[in-house]
Amino acid sequence: MEPQIKVKGVQWLESEDPTFEAGEARTAIAEMTNPTAKAFDYVGELYLDVTKAASSGSIAFSLAAGETRAVSFPVTMPGVEGIFPVFLDVFVEAEQVGAFRATEDVTVVISPSIIIGPITWE
Repeated sequence: MEPQIKVKGVQWLESEDPTFEAGEARTAIAEMTNPTAKAFDYVGELYLDVTKAASSGSIAFSLAAGETRAVSFPVTMPGVEGIFPVFLDVFVEAEQVGAFRATEDVTVVISPSIIIGPITWE
């Protein structure tokens, strides 16, 4: 039996708006389903842009036959501003069984910061 995977969307924890600060650590959740009658061990990688400006690295997970489960992908946002498409690739051993693009892109911003010291009177 050939391995397969179904993905139902990518959502970012604690955020309805995928706009994040550069360098911020965030976690994406993807609902994964094994639609086959056999259990498989998978490896997934969520990344921003085809250049992999940021990546979760390889995340291993197992799904029993017919099982659906939310899988977490921690990602640190890149240090540059921009709009990045979100991709998720899934493998079984060395075979790619899924390549997905999220419906929403991630926007990375760099907010200006200012440090205000103590106010003194002369």
